[in-house]
Amino acid sequence: MLCCPKRYWPSLRIIHDMSAQTTQNASSVTGSLPEIRLKVDQREIDYLWWFITLRWIAVGAAAMLSIIAVYGLEILPPESGLPMITVVACLAALNTLYTVLHRKGWGTATMTAFQAYADLALLTVLIHYSGGVENPLVLLMIFHVIIAGITLSRRQCFAVAGVATSLFAILAWSEATGFIEHYTLQLVPHYEEQGHVEHAAYDPLYVASFAGLQGAILFLTAFFVTTLSDRLRLKEHQLEVLAERAFTQRQLLERSLETTGRALYVCDSDLRPILTNSRWESWSELIQTDERLREGFFGENSPCRQTLESGRIRVTEIASTPDASVLATESTTITFQATTAPLLDRDGEITHIVQLVHDITDRKRAQAQLMRAGQLAAVGELAGQVAHEVNNPIAIINAKARLLVSDYREGMDDRTAQELEKIIRLSDRVADIAKGLLSFSRPSGATRGRVDIDGPIRRALALVEQKAESDGIEIVEDIPDAILPVFVNENEIEQIFLNLFLNGMDAMPDGGRLTVSAMVRRDRPSDVHIVVSDTGTGMTEDVRARIFEPFFTTKPEGKGTGLGLSICHGLIQNNGGVIDVESTMGEGTRITIVLPAHKS
Repeated sequence: MLCCPKRYWPSLRIIHDMSAQTTQNASSVTGSLPEIRLKVDQREIDYLWWFITLRWIAVGAAAMLSIIAVYGLEILPPESGLPMITVVACLAALNTLYTVLHRKGWGTATMTAFQAYADLALLTVLIHYSGGVENPLVLLMIFHVIIAGITLSRRQCFAVAGVATSLFAILAWSEATGFIEHYTLQLVPHYEEQGHVEHAAYDPLYVASFAGLQGAILFLTAFFVTTLSDRLRLKEHQLEVLAERAFTQRQLLERSLETTGRALYVCDSDLRPILTNSRWESWSELIQTDERLREGFFGENSPCRQTLESGRIRVTEIASTPDASVLATESTTITFQATTAPLLDRDGEITHIVQLVHDITDRKRAQAQLMRAGQLAAVGELAGQVAHEVNNPIAIINAKARLLVSDYREGMDDRTAQELEKIIRLSDRVADIAKGLLSFSRPSGATRGRVDIDGPIRRALALVEQKAESDGIEIVEDIPDAILPVFVNENEIEQIFLNLFLNGMDAMPDGGRLTVSAMVRRDRPSDVHIVVSDTGTGMTEDVRARIFEPFFTTKPEGKGTGLGLSICHGLIQNNGGVIDVESTMGEGTRITIVLPAHKS
């Protein structure tokens, strides 16, 4: 049977496209999907091109055989040479026309059927000049019926068989009756009777039986070919439906994976990559360049290799650093969670390994930050408890010292009285610090009200005065008495200023000046501007852009948590204010806080 090339059958095209896609190393799942179904008009154009290609082959073969038969072997009379060459030329001219029309996109089923009928007519003429019914090439009509059964519908195939039968019968009848001349083919045996060469083409019984047999063969061929073609088309349609369903499910899986942010990696039993999606492609360069990630995914102890050996599903975390706990301070650490599972065949043997990979860097960092925040909260609570415990004995010490000074002053020498007054002064300071710690650690609630801004500022300064004195830092306070009150939560504002003062002093390790001022600007009379500035080391633009990020700090380990300014930023926003930071390396930092004034 004459078979259509692979590229004209949709089923084969689907298998070819799927095979090519799955054998590509690290091919993308989310790329353009192969065409599942060849459209009807496209199929007809393809068949037309196939016809044209076969016809050019037939033109060359017919021309060569005609020249050899007439002028080479002389098995045909010389007078048949020119007509045969003319028929071949007509076939070439028609094929040239078909080629032009095909390139212009005019290929249709009608043109395909027309080609079949035109070829049969030309073949009949060619058979006539090459020996008529005695020529074995009459069997070539069967191939036209076969091709029609493959490319055309059942009805059109039987029509081609009918036309072929009719043309052959007309040719045989015309030669048998002498209506047209019979050209003798010397390859066919002839016999002489009464001095004349007898031809089978003139025998009515032979001609009738041969024509009938030819017609029966053509119609039986049409029946068998169309039956097989219909079955193939049915299978083809079923394959298309299954392929469409598979690709629909595949697209659903792709979109689901893209939505969840998971990367897909599939390898065979030899751990060679078979299929990946775009998410994996975006991570592949990072994984290949990072030694620990590359070893984690593709090393001897990789999850894929372990799953291949044990056949068990496993969930593994793979980090770019030896200890994932450093995520709290190391922003460049990447951690992936890989879920690895085997795919089994019907015999329970592992054929493929599927791995879903998720970037859990943010989650790991959030967990580490939450642990540190819990630790800091515990430290804050402990500080409040310590302050409460210190407050009672300090109050007793202060009271006893005052009692001694008031009741026994006359019996004391001046040195003893001075020491008692120092005890009273220092105990008052300790009491103020304890009071500030208790106020700072007390839950602030969500209430906002009228607050004189100098109150929380001075209480925060009282907590850092000793540190400022020991570090050689001068504190300058410039808060007018008539400054407008603000509408804020008092405890939260005190916490904000305490954090700002501590940060400012940490930026002046060799001493300096810490200035806090407040004003109301004419362009914004409903707001109060508080400025906290220092003469410290300042910040680069990159650091200044990240100072409000949680746990970001430039201080040495153990010197800072990276939460102070982040908390300040959140508290200021909660109180309806804004914060702005200006800093220059080597010159210091200026922080401006704008708070809403209280409306009377």
